[in-house]
Amino acid sequence: MKPRIRTVMLNAEDQSQTVHFWSQLLETEPVHSGHEDSIVWLKPQEPGAVGVGIQRVEHHSGTAEVHLDIQVDNLDVTQSKVESLGGKLHARHTLADGFEWRICADPAGNQFCIFTA
Repeated sequence: MKPRIRTVMLNAEDQSQTVHFWSQLLETEPVHSGHEDSIVWLKPQEPGAVGVGIQRVEHHSGTAEVHLDIQVDNLDVTQSKVESLGGKLHARHTLADGFEWRICADPAGNQFCIFTA
């Protein structure tokens, strides 16, 4: 079997805030497995999708060693949603061909990019 990404783990000191942020942004539900008190999983958006887990940590480094790239329908609408959920915009980038993406962060400082197709 080839290696494949199955899960993306995000660290958060305030786990409940981070779970709320990502479940609302990705329009999915948290799933508590019952046997892992330190991890809350988000319900996959479709069968076979990559899993997202939010892991409670004592001290978050505040740096992004791994990030998510999230395709959205509208950058402005999604950025507003990110900010209304307690996240932040860090930067906007546009290539010469017009392709734009924005670097955002969730309330715990985990960075991610949003882009349109």
